[in-house]
Amino acid sequence: MRFFSVLLNSIPQINQKQLDLGFVDQTVSKLSACIRATLFLSHGIRKDTTLYILVKDGNYMIKLVGAELKYLGPDARSIALLLMKAQIELKELNKKKNTLSKRGVYISENSGNSIETLRNINASQVIFPTINGKNIEEIVLGDNVNSVVPIEYPFPDFIKSQFVNQGFKEVLFRDTYTIDNFIVMVHNHLDALRGNDNNGDN
Repeated sequence: MRFFSVLLNSIPQINQKQLDLGFVDQTVSKLSACIRATLFLSHGIRKDTTLYILVKDGNYMIKLVGAELKYLGPDARSIALLLMKAQIELKELNKKKNTLSKRGVYISENSGNSIETLRNINASQVIFPTINGKNIEEIVLGDNVNSVVPIEYPFPDFIKSQFVNQGFKEVLFRDTYTIDNFIVMVHNHLDALRGNDNNGDN
């Protein structure tokens, strides 16, 4: 199983009328690119991958389970609509105080402590991108790796220090590239190491 976690402060409110006109907020566009890089193959969805989106403001988390996702396309509009529906369902979550799930999308409360949340994800190893880490080929990666990325790269120094203190591994990634390219790099490396047995069915 592969895990990816995207950390961001907030997801701007998505308006379908604006979306229909082709207007997508920059943060939503970056998040959509991360979702696309994490979950999509050229012929379908990665069944062995789960994505966690940790939203600091509002203390909530969206989990997308590749093996369960239905009716999601790789285009920005389809992904933005999924996020918009999650925002609507978040209001119900605030009323019910539990976890909401629908077609592989889970919305739950989050403590706001990203370290604690990342530790609770069932991963045997955590890696994250830095501009002075090791090449990914130099790091021995086990099964169930969780790759943690910020929507705004690089991570601030204090967060980087917290991650290092937790034993998370630093992976070299230049800040001249968009962060979704790090996700692609990790997938490509793991595919080369272990092969890709996804059937791509949706």
